[in-house]
Amino acid sequence: EKWERKHPLYKKNKVRTTKYTILSFLPKNLFEQFHRFANFYFVILIGLNFIPQLNVFGKEISMLPLIAVLSMQGLKDALEDFNRYKNDLGVNNTYIEVYQSSDDKYHKMKWSDLQVGDIVRVVCNSVIPADILLLHSSDPDGICFIETSNLDGESNLKQRMVVPKHWGDNHEFYPKEFKSIIECQTPNNEIYKFHGNMIPANGGEKISVNNSNLLLRGCVIRNTDYVEGIVLYAGHETKAMLNNNGPRYKRSKLERRMNTDVIYCVVLLLVMCLIGSVGNGIWASNMSNIEQAELFIPNEENGEALNPALSGFYMFWTMVILLQVLIPISLYVSMEIVKWGQVHMINSDIDLYHKETDTPIRCRALNITEDLGQIQYVFSDKTGTLTENKMIFRRCTIGGVDYPHAANGESPITFLEAFSGRNDSIRRSYRRTQSASLPHPPTPSSLYHPQQLSTKRPASHHRRNISSVSAREVLATVAQSEEDSTAMDPTEIETDVTPDPVLYEKLISTPYSTFACNEASAAVPSLEKARIWDFFINLAICNTVVISNDSDDSVTASTTPDPYSVSTSIIPSLFLLSTILMQSYPILNHQQLPSTCPPFILLITLFPFQQISTPGAETYKPLFPNGNHAIPVNGNTNNSANIGAHFNEDGTGLTDEELSKIRYEAESPDEAALVYAAHAYGCVLAHRSSHGGKESVTITLPDGGGKLEFEVLHKLPFDSTRKRMSVIVRDPRNGQITLYCKGADSAILSALRLKTPGNDLSTQSNNSTDIINRTKQYLDKYGRVGLRTLCISKRVLTEAEYSEWEQLHRAAERDLENRDQMMINSFVRMEDNLELLGATGIEDRLQDGVPETIEALRQAGIQVWVVTGDKRETATNIGRSCRLIHQNDEVIELITETPEALSELLDTTISSQDNKRGKLPEIQHQTSILSFNVSFSLPNSTSYPTIDDKDLPALVMVIDGRTLDFVLGTGNRDQPDTLVKEIADKFVLLARRCRSVLCCRATPLQKGMVLKLIKDKLHVMTLAIGDGANDVSMIQVADIGVGLSGQEGMQAVMSSDYALAQFRFLKKLLLVHGHWNYARLASMVLYFFYKNAAFVFLIFWFQILCGFSGGNMIEQSYLLIFNLIFTSVPPLVNGVLDKDIDAATLLKKPELYMQGIKDELYLQRTFWINMLDALYQSLIIFFFLYVIYLDTEVGLIEWGTVVTTAAVFVILIHLGIETKTWTWIHWVCQIGSVLVFFAYSLIYNIVCATCLPPSNPYFVMERVIQTGQFWFSILLVTAVALFPR
Repeated sequence: EKWERKHPLYKKNKVRTTKYTILSFLPKNLFEQFHRFANFYFVILIGLNFIPQLNVFGKEISMLPLIAVLSMQGLKDALEDFNRYKNDLGVNNTYIEVYQSSDDKYHKMKWSDLQVGDIVRVVCNSVIPADILLLHSSDPDGICFIETSNLDGESNLKQRMVVPKHWGDNHEFYPKEFKSIIECQTPNNEIYKFHGNMIPANGGEKISVNNSNLLLRGCVIRNTDYVEGIVLYAGHETKAMLNNNGPRYKRSKLERRMNTDVIYCVVLLLVMCLIGSVGNGIWASNMSNIEQAELFIPNEENGEALNPALSGFYMFWTMVILLQVLIPISLYVSMEIVKWGQVHMINSDIDLYHKETDTPIRCRALNITEDLGQIQYVFSDKTGTLTENKMIFRRCTIGGVDYPHAANGESPITFLEAFSGRNDSIRRSYRRTQSASLPHPPTPSSLYHPQQLSTKRPASHHRRNISSVSAREVLATVAQSEEDSTAMDPTEIETDVTPDPVLYEKLISTPYSTFACNEASAAVPSLEKARIWDFFINLAICNTVVISNDSDDSVTASTTPDPYSVSTSIIPSLFLLSTILMQSYPILNHQQLPSTCPPFILLITLFPFQQISTPGAETYKPLFPNGNHAIPVNGNTNNSANIGAHFNEDGTGLTDEELSKIRYEAESPDEAALVYAAHAYGCVLAHRSSHGGKESVTITLPDGGGKLEFEVLHKLPFDSTRKRMSVIVRDPRNGQITLYCKGADSAILSALRLKTPGNDLSTQSNNSTDIINRTKQYLDKYGRVGLRTLCISKRVLTEAEYSEWEQLHRAAERDLENRDQMMINSFVRMEDNLELLGATGIEDRLQDGVPETIEALRQAGIQVWVVTGDKRETATNIGRSCRLIHQNDEVIELITETPEALSELLDTTISSQDNKRGKLPEIQHQTSILSFNVSFSLPNSTSYPTIDDKDLPALVMVIDGRTLDFVLGTGNRDQPDTLVKEIADKFVLLARRCRSVLCCRATPLQKGMVLKLIKDKLHVMTLAIGDGANDVSMIQVADIGVGLSGQEGMQAVMSSDYALAQFRFLKKLLLVHGHWNYARLASMVLYFFYKNAAFVFLIFWFQILCGFSGGNMIEQSYLLIFNLIFTSVPPLVNGVLDKDIDAATLLKKPELYMQGIKDELYLQRTFWINMLDALYQSLIIFFFLYVIYLDTEVGLIEWGTVVTTAAVFVILIHLGIETKTWTWIHWVCQIGSVLVFFAYSLIYNIVCATCLPPSNPYFVMERVIQTGQFWFSILLVTAVALFPR
């Protein structure tokens, strides 16, 4: 409290996710429940019933139905909130180590007591308690790894770095001496964005801090012994808590329609009350002429006759109270119960469970189950949604030359046999398995010792990674392969990445040493071979891949030796290289060597190798004069962050055990595919490290070519605006600063520096017109066969260029207001004047069942839109593969450069289609009868897709992202609003005709905007399905959002209403569960309106006989609990279990889904038909029983009991007739409801005969059931009333 008074702007770390407290529960919960119109309406009626002149029921008994409904809902809310309270209690009472300056030690403290400005220590595998700026890590390189699955669902490890330079050059961190000032953003919910500055205590230059230095609350420390940091945001100001919006709540289409029907019931009630008021006034004015009038309409207290007008006024409000049952108060609670049951049935469907990933369906929104049966438009992502998102490197082009990798997909045995005679150039296929990977091609000796290779599954005790691609394992010996060939899984063969022989020969024909010392090289390598080297170096280092080790020993950080020594596999080549260098430089004084030679070459030159005998393989060991030890390359000490291919310090090379532990974890499967492609060629990403804020990355080279250690100067991360990522490094081969960049072809090709062409591709510069044109041709070719394409490029920078850019970039990093835009501008400024190296083609195959699912959706009358960021050729090819585009479909392509051209093209196309297919009628919107917020509008039937208009082929539209900009008004700021609206209207008009639409090169923002355009213009029910963060906007805009638990993390799932494992499950979710849930709820809602109206009409007919005096022949308790108990359970069972059509038929005939699209079960017509049915049945029950008992001595309450019994039988059997599927549960509930009614009546008539005066039902039911007239009348009335059904 003292701290909060001193720092009122900062929150403590205590969190509370509960909605209520003990004191606020009752008023707050009631306030929320009275937002429902029906609940508020019944409160008014209860108040009116307390007025003596309007009293109909006993004051206490009139409150029972509302109290029961409010209590049930309140109990449900209380239990949910209590569970949240227990979770909060456990979180707040968790302990964390907090530094205290009083004794300069860390002490355990509860999370709830943590404060902004505290310095905390978090150990491995512990959850981070608040948003913490990382000041120190147990890793001497200042690196730690976190798992963010609690925050965004992603289970791959992410790397975070200590704030650079805040402690100087000393690795040690002393909390007591930390007195820097931190500037940062105000609390916000952007978990992927953070920027600020740290001002050193000595007043030095500001140090920029960003998201890579921030540890978010809820993340878990992995692979690091401990970290220390300062709390920046605590409690409800942390990004995790600001993103905790609670469960999603949407109102379904049926519920919106139901609210309108409730208003119809209110109008009907008012009409009946007005009739009763007028009728009462007529009776009161003619009391002298009506003999029975005095029995029902009493005089004033002074004996004078009642004023007819005043009597009619009182009777109006009395009738409102008497006929209140017409408004179904129990319907809202019943719907919640039914939807909960429907969700349980969906979650329990074994057909929606994905066994391979152990992923069931998850319903995250509990109140829109029936909307699944009314979807008209499905918007889908492509990558990871229709495809597997398990990227496989298939082919590439470098310098305008295509390398088809023809051996990919063939048997590895055949490929190995083709090269079995050449140990120096043999190729290996690195299969995508769950086993370990090798950081470089194996030595020849390892081929004949397959038992040395580990094939165990990687440990997953603290690396639960569903989105990374597993490491690859070298194939065993040829003999072993032949032995196992018959048992080889064909799917594994398809996922092999086999190096292209021609490309591999070019790669290794010019070794790394040629590039190492340019001044000493006799032969300068050709531009073609230089491009090839740069191409694979780009693949290996231009990424954010995390290198980790699998270990069964411990979940804590491992301490491993420095990996940068000499490997046995590269010693022979290095020995030969050292010999050449010794001849070129006879004087061993290293000061006379060229300055461009890296330290690694100096080491080889200064210390020649001597062959030694080692069991199992030939190895070479350097001779160090005077007992000197090997010179450390980077000075690393044992730590947990330096994970990768570990080289032994004595130069004996890599052990098989160490090789078996390497593993790559990538945030994107694209990155993993490229890294593994480089891996297959021997350019292995082996190690990452950081020293004093300076990061480096090491790759090993093929064919024993050594290793390269690049100093990483900057990483320019990928974003959807630039569509590319880059890394700026200092090249150890020549000391140059080089930018390696990869990205979409549209983003790279537009940033190239053009050069003049030459005659020979191998000697042409990277950006010659011929090379660019050939690369574009191959990109189109790759796209036509369905491959995903990326362009690979580089840029060599001068020291002056880099220095100038770095100053501007540092200024952008320190800016707190416009930092994001300034950073993008800085990235774009650097990613210019690029040199094109080549392009890659990556295969992303369709998921199982996708074509069948899309075909079924089209047959069901659902328009399917695929909105993807892929290029047009790739997207079109996949569209044909997945049956989005049929062979006979008419394809309309909207590809234009200007909005005016698009408008003209739309006019031409629409006119052509109108002539061929006829004009589409205008969409007619139903106007609302309401002035407040329950209005709705629905399209008429013409807005629904039709199948093969006039037997013509279906239409399919293809539009690219640039043209889509013109439709949405996001591409050209000078585009007039009137033109945007005109183009949008034309686009929607044409889209209505199309069975499928394919939007390619679409940005994440466009995905959401195009869905919103269709939804707002056509007022249709939409569903969006995707698997990545770029699909979130689309998922959130749609009526129903479906997220796939795919390879791109869990952001889509976290934003969705339903979470699936695969796209094919959408077929049963919509066509079966959607159809059932819509049919069940529509029938249940209509039944509730029917049964309440039928019961109310019985009371209204009695008013004709009692002078419209508000009298009632039905005992009060029956009147109040008839709908609450006697007839409530059977419709709930039907709402959860009834099946109008079995699942097999619904899947076989998808066109049955049109019933929900056209809303055939719940129309205004069906509502009024049910109300007329209720009117007819009430007339039969009332007047038949009136005639049967007309001349008997049966009393009013006794006759009313007969009427109530007949109503129970008619209403329950009416439901039985409507039931399509009978189970034992249906029988139990139907028979049980009748037995409960009789049991209640028999007991109540004896025990509580005088509980509700003036009625006295003593022994009434006991007498009635003993007469044959009772049973005869019940059977007769039931048969006649239900005869139309």
